[in-house]
Amino acid sequence: MKMITRFSLYGFLKNLDFSEPFLILFYLSIGLNFFQIGVLVSFLNICINIMEVPSGALADIYGRKNCMILSLTSYIFSFAIFAFSESYIPLFPAVFFFSIGEAFRTGTHKAMIFDWLRKNDRLGEKTKVYGFTRSWSKYGSAISVVIATIIIIFSKSYRWIFIFSIIPYIAGVWNIACYPDYLNKKLSDRISIKLIFTHTFESLRTVFASSNLRKLIVQSMGFEGVFEVTKDYLQPILKAQAVVLAAFLMLPEKESTAVTVGIIYFILHIISANASLRSHIFAARFRSEQTAIIAMIFFGFALAFVSSAGLYLKLYAVAIIAYIAYYVIQNLWRPILVAQYDDYAESSQQASILSIESQTKTVGITIIAPVAGFMADRWGIESSLMLLAILLLILWVYSVAGRKEKTPASL
Repeated sequence: MKMITRFSLYGFLKNLDFSEPFLILFYLSIGLNFFQIGVLVSFLNICINIMEVPSGALADIYGRKNCMILSLTSYIFSFAIFAFSESYIPLFPAVFFFSIGEAFRTGTHKAMIFDWLRKNDRLGEKTKVYGFTRSWSKYGSAISVVIATIIIIFSKSYRWIFIFSIIPYIAGVWNIACYPDYLNKKLSDRISIKLIFTHTFESLRTVFASSNLRKLIVQSMGFEGVFEVTKDYLQPILKAQAVVLAAFLMLPEKESTAVTVGIIYFILHIISANASLRSHIFAARFRSEQTAIIAMIFFGFALAFVSSAGLYLKLYAVAIIAYIAYYVIQNLWRPILVAQYDDYAESSQQASILSIESQTKTVGITIIAPVAGFMADRWGIESSLMLLAILLLILWVYSVAGRKEKTPASL
């Protein structure tokens, strides 16, 4: 099997997480409010934050394949706990294992792709290749929504989506185990806490010493952080619209909600897959990749504002369409942003630096999620979306103000 196929298979299987489109609805179904959900989101991101950079250092030092297998195994434990949780407290260990999976995955697989491209003299294709592999992740998400909808309709329970999610993750462990050994390169075979901290410190120093990396980190923290919080509010909006569909199809509310969410998310992921696939074409329309990133931040602000206004005016279709457009922008954004890290980071530090990027994003989520959740409970989801739009406007002003950029060749 060709490596690009294996890279794509990893993303495809990883995104066969049948719980993702319905997670907020699962929380609401067991009696949680938006504030409690915000606390769980913050707990998730605090745990990821604590483990994020050390996990990148562990991957760089002791083998990226090894860390990827640990990541997928942790997801399996998380799904098993979620499936049998009936109250608030047991959700915390489920979220903890999920955070291990997230921390040891983020940055590591991207670094493996860049290593393979470097070994095969194809670094010039990094945006195109990463966009292609990411598109298969989105195809996986699209299929996941269809399967999850069927599971919920026939089981009449959200719990089975966690149980069935275990199967593709077991296949994912097998796929990663088949990666060539040179992608599991190690700097040391000896376990050393000092070596982990030294490597982590060197990676942090590299980030803070480089104005280009600092800008990428701040942009990721703002744009991705806002996106991660925003996307959680689509499910309740769709649930509200499912009542109309229930009357039309003569289905119970839970089943009509599953159908509504399933259809919207399927369309969302198919469009997003095509966006990722064409991200290199989109980037080529701008003077530089950084210019493309600044434009997408502004688009994100505009779409979050329109979505908030749509909810306030009870124009729910407008709010949903604006959100879908924002989701597409994020899938153009991600391959372009990630490719820039390879321009400014050494190969031996890439997993660590990409983990730092992911960690700063979780800082943003940890701060924003409870505040946005409180505002949603108190004044409605539209107030949360307006806050997120304002944050994106501030990020756009920051990005434009620091527009003087250096090219990799000038470093």
